[in-house]
Amino acid sequence: MLKSAGAATVGGLSISLFGADLVQGIRPQSVQESDVTWSAGGPSEDVFPLSVASGGPTPSGAILWSKLAADAYVEGEPAYVQVGTSRGFSDVVYEGRIEAEHVKPEHDHVVKVDLDGKLPTDRHLFYRFHYDGVTSQVGRCRTLPNPEATPDRVSLAVVTCQSYQDGYYPAYDYVADEDVDYLVHLGDQIYEYAGESEFEGRSVELPSGHDVAWGLEDFRHLWSTYRGDRFFQRALERHTFIPTWDDHEIVNNRYWDYENDRPWSKDHPRNDDPEFMHRLFVEGIKAWWEYNPARVTYRADEENLLDRFHMWRSVRFGNLLELPVTDERLFRSMPPGGDAAGQRQWGIPPNAPERDDGDRTMLGFEQREWFLDALRETDATWKVWPNEVAVSPLLMSFGDDQQLARNYDAWDGYEHERDEILGQVTHFGIDNFLALTGDMHTSLVAYLMNGYEDAQNRTPVPPAEELAGVELMTPAISSDSGTSDFWGTDGTSVEADSPQPTNEEMTETILEENPHVEFFDAKYNGYSTLELTPEAATWTTYAVDDTVDRSGAARTVLRTYRIPEGRVELTELEANDELR
Repeated sequence: MLKSAGAATVGGLSISLFGADLVQGIRPQSVQESDVTWSAGGPSEDVFPLSVASGGPTPSGAILWSKLAADAYVEGEPAYVQVGTSRGFSDVVYEGRIEAEHVKPEHDHVVKVDLDGKLPTDRHLFYRFHYDGVTSQVGRCRTLPNPEATPDRVSLAVVTCQSYQDGYYPAYDYVADEDVDYLVHLGDQIYEYAGESEFEGRSVELPSGHDVAWGLEDFRHLWSTYRGDRFFQRALERHTFIPTWDDHEIVNNRYWDYENDRPWSKDHPRNDDPEFMHRLFVEGIKAWWEYNPARVTYRADEENLLDRFHMWRSVRFGNLLELPVTDERLFRSMPPGGDAAGQRQWGIPPNAPERDDGDRTMLGFEQREWFLDALRETDATWKVWPNEVAVSPLLMSFGDDQQLARNYDAWDGYEHERDEILGQVTHFGIDNFLALTGDMHTSLVAYLMNGYEDAQNRTPVPPAEELAGVELMTPAISSDSGTSDFWGTDGTSVEADSPQPTNEEMTETILEENPHVEFFDAKYNGYSTLELTPEAATWTTYAVDDTVDRSGAARTVLRTYRIPEGRVELTELEANDELR
């Protein structure tokens, strides 16, 4: 392969320079090999404290990311990037120079380069940055197959919900070693909170001094803190990243108040100040964009916040997989029951009539139409939806009175739109439809249906003609679930002493009240993998002990399910309810 001739720099990190169809980043100029001594320099972490990451894969490139240490910044100093076919860089396929005017403090010393059109197709490649005589850690990225290619396998690691204060990230150490092609994050990559943690080294103090994010510097501090975890860094070094978000990247249980045309979250103490909340969302979005190598649309000069940031995009892996990534937070309207439902206060009447309101939306009209078009028009074998919150209806009961409740923050609060999506899946014969879900800090495997019966008329076996697909929910990396904490981090030494319901109680209720659910577990944190072939999809969920900050933490296969191509059918391959 020949070294790329490069391209003229078309812009720095001044994001307002980029249109809706152009991925943000820098296109580096080509350099002579003699301009950089890649083997020289001091420790990489002194200049590149958060290591490196890649994302936004295309058949001919990816977005490469790093961040310079503030005290390593030298005014007027350019940066360099190099890509090779091996970790030793004996065969360099791209080398570029990032001019000094594009390496500035204005974006928290973040450097992103877009190499779309510069790299070979369907390959694992290695990359590194260089700045002021120091070479970064080495990362590995992967480009996509051509759209018309016929891959025999695509594999994903799937993660979600990683509260820094609630536990450690040894799951990411295992993810780094997984034989997967890409890393999909379903949201809550950071949490907006500060405060003390019972885990050593996991307390968080914000620059503003508040206990919840107050603006851009707080968000940037949170991103730097979370990305500072060595296991998270290792996973991002190893696998190309495909992230979406959930609520905590800005503020808990957020939605758009369409009546007053403003963002809303009762969980923020300044919610009564519309101007402050608008600025909070603007700055939360800006920080997300800075810290994520994602191929999204970000137009910082748009006055309308809903036009400023469009996260939705579809990633195609030849004719094997279409992966339409959606945003289920920025455009969602108020859940039924108002803020009380958004706060997930159990005991809300489970059949609030407004949950079926046709005007209530989670995706917004434009994104919903795009999503449905993407599902109808693709010819890929598998259609896999990275979806933030539970699609399946979940009737739950807690406490002595066994009152049924729903979580209206999930798709249960947007029933009309859910029915439209799943109805079109069945009506248009969209087969091999899978939803990958996060948010609940639990593991779940369930059938998706075109229409769910009322609680009093449920049948134990879903009719085949109503089956639309399968929902696969991955557990949290570290965030607590709604049950008693198995690891005793709620102040108890055994599960039975916790004031929260046990995992066994929760599981019994879920399976009894929701016959479309095949498996449920709220006991363990961990991660999942999805392997797709032309013949089948295989979903494996791993339980990992998040109370220890070390390699080799206890891990076990919690469940493995197989879904054959062309049929909505679950076969359990492996089960283990005890963590080793």
